[in-house]
Amino acid sequence: MEHEESSSDRLRRIYASVFFSSVGLGSVYLVPAFAEELRASYLELGLIGTVRSLPYMVLPVIAGYLGDRFDRRSLYLSSIFLSGAATLMLSLANTVTGIVLVQAFLGIGFALFWPLSEALISESAPLQKRTAVMGRYAVAWASGFLISPLLGGLVADAAGFHAAFIAAALILLCTGVFSVAAVRRSTKRQRQETELSARPDWLFVSKVLPVVIIQVPYGIVFAFIVSIFPGYATASGLLPSEVGALLSGFGLARTVTFSLAGRFEKIGERKMAAAAFVGMAAVLLLIPLAQDFLGLFAAMCFMGICLGIIYPQTLGYISKHAPSANMGFAVGLYETIFGVGFAAGPIASGFVAQVAGPDFAYLALAVVALASVPMLVISKPNRTE
Repeated sequence: MEHEESSSDRLRRIYASVFFSSVGLGSVYLVPAFAEELRASYLELGLIGTVRSLPYMVLPVIAGYLGDRFDRRSLYLSSIFLSGAATLMLSLANTVTGIVLVQAFLGIGFALFWPLSEALISESAPLQKRTAVMGRYAVAWASGFLISPLLGGLVADAAGFHAAFIAAALILLCTGVFSVAAVRRSTKRQRQETELSARPDWLFVSKVLPVVIIQVPYGIVFAFIVSIFPGYATASGLLPSEVGALLSGFGLARTVTFSLAGRFEKIGERKMAAAAFVGMAAVLLLIPLAQDFLGLFAAMCFMGICLGIIYPQTLGYISKHAPSANMGFAVGLYETIFGVGFAAGPIASGFVAQVAGPDFAYLALAVVALASVPMLVISKPNRTE
């Protein structure tokens, strides 16, 4: 009982740290509007996103591995302070080039923050409760990202983008100070488990390979929704406020679904992920037929539900099957593979939409989503599922 209570207390402290960090990190949603104010071209807007995404293709697995070998908590705290410093630098940028340069540092902060926070959560949770705990962790960061654009937008309207980024930086730096005291070091038992292995155990990778691979199509579709779809909605005649409402509906539906991760886990992580990919493909096929606001709003809410199922179910599955000594490496590998899809998604789908039209791009993305289903259904599940 004592162990469970200390575990719950540690988890609550990490949830709080992740939530407040996400409120600061969510200011990244203001960057395109800030760059637009500085008269950035579409190519420059794409470059800003690409530069921020590049570190995510390499660093998560390295950060996770280093977290297994050294003090994961210290690396996690470093990611918060680095992100805060990068956001403060962003408040000093007055050119598009300056914004692009800062995105490299912000991308490094993102690439460190996610795998290290996920590993901290995983090692603090009982094995059989990890998927449900991942759902609550996802609610923590998703809530922060929901609140941040609203607060940042209000500050930007009142005092300008520079003030909004200063406020976000202060939130991150204060959260870092709070986390130094709130997020405690791993228990003696957890440190001993970590020291049992000096190298990544590649055997577990083969066991979870299907769930790791599907992070590529998941990342591709997710990147399309947040990077390309808003432009598609605008081209369909929707007002900026209506486009914002679509993304809010998507985010809210995803956050609510995160909170139900524990219930979905009882059905089976891989079964739920497979069903979500089927639902995702259906939404992608229906979007071209839904040209009005209500139709697109319903589509985005359902897409939020599908993506909200996949993230905690697949991450929980991987964390259950990863050796304790390689937890950081496992979630880092997960995030790195996702980063590949997330970086490739906007470029590939944008090219297809430009050459063959947006309707064909939705069809191609639906095929990509459905391609994930056989890997989840046909491959042999592990006994713990």
